[in-house]
Amino acid sequence: MVGTGTLAAGPTPLRRSELLKRLLPLGFFLPAFLFVAAVSFLPLLYALTQSFRAANHMGMGAFVGLGNYIRFFEESKGLAALWQSFLFVAGTVALAVPLGFALACALNRPLRFRSFFRTVLILPWLVSNLVVALLWAWLLNGNFSPLAQMLIPIGLALPNATTSASLAMPALILANVWHSYPLVMIFVLAALQTVPPELYEAARIDGAGAWQRFRLITLPLVRNTTLVVLVLTTLHTFNNVTMVFIMTGGGPVGATETLALRVFLEEFKYFHTGIAAAAAVVIFLLNLVFSLAYIRVLRGEKSNDN
Repeated sequence: MVGTGTLAAGPTPLRRSELLKRLLPLGFFLPAFLFVAAVSFLPLLYALTQSFRAANHMGMGAFVGLGNYIRFFEESKGLAALWQSFLFVAGTVALAVPLGFALACALNRPLRFRSFFRTVLILPWLVSNLVVALLWAWLLNGNFSPLAQMLIPIGLALPNATTSASLAMPALILANVWHSYPLVMIFVLAALQTVPPELYEAARIDGAGAWQRFRLITLPLVRNTTLVVLVLTTLHTFNNVTMVFIMTGGGPVGATETLALRVFLEEFKYFHTGIAAAAAVVIFLLNLVFSLAYIRVLRGEKSNDN
């Protein structure tokens, strides 16, 4: 009886092994979770705290409730910056996603020098936002760009797009599309290469035309990938500060001052830390809405497929 009680009191080797197996995944997960918490969750909580206080570079001030949010949208032209952010995102997505999709479809075909074209077309994504902004600001300059120099002998002048209130946002969108389309192209091309060629061959035998094959085979099979690049392009554009700051600086007269740039200016130019934190929280919430909308659409389409 004593021996039985002694054996029952301590964990058996089998139970200890099962416990270690259950704890092992947590052990692998814990370092990554702590790292993400240190670089993401804690700064987010700190920014959220700052957004409700009269904060500055010297530290936390008095509690002001929603005062920073109200000041941002009333005094800091926050609504105009929000509208220009949506315009910047809509223009980029409307051009970059179809362009990347079309190039992916072209590169999926048996073309000569296909590897060369893939390498060349992916180059814009490898260039930093800073270099892209400087490059396009130079190309669109009405005085020094190669196109402007070519137009001078025939008596034509190239308008300086980055300093024009009506052309600055289209110029910014054009530069961002050039930088963003390779991401769409890579994702869609990878998805297209997973489509069995037998499906196209069977559809061709059944008399389906090129448009029918694209609509009934290609689009449904790469739909989820397209949604992924759609949300990635949206988030990348919405949070882009470098290209806007370097290429136009938010000008002229605030025509390209996006929400992300406004956060940068409030913090590092005007030193309104509380207002900048409030605007940063607004950006985070909008990013969250974009992501949740994508997840909901994706889940809805998966349930319809089932």
